Amino acid sequence: MRDLRRLRERYLRDEGPVRLGNLASSLLRLSSWVRMGHSNEAVIDLMREIAWLMEWSGDLASVELVNMQREICRWRRIWPVEEARSILAFRALQMSNRLLELSGLSARP
Repeated sequence: MRDLRRLRERYLRDEGPVRLGNLASSLLRLSSWVRMGHSNEAVIDLMREIAWLMEWSGDLASVELVNMQREICRWRRIWPVEEARSILAFRALQMSNRLLELSGLSARP
């Protein structure tokens, strides 16, 4: 995993909506990686990074974001679960979409 200090500094440089957008992008990447069958180690590392990004979003924290972080941490602890790949991919996509809504960056129809 990348250097956490540098990752944190980079992440915190952006405004709140952009940070949520970056977090949504990471969740979308997780959904894609799980569906494409990336290595379990890579998926676990990405989940760890996402959990840290969520942790560093403290000033943007909501109950919803805290619950997302808990869910990602639970997935990370039990991964790999081959039978659950589609569920994790779907949940990561749902979280990504929700964070885009919360950030105000998503295009509304």
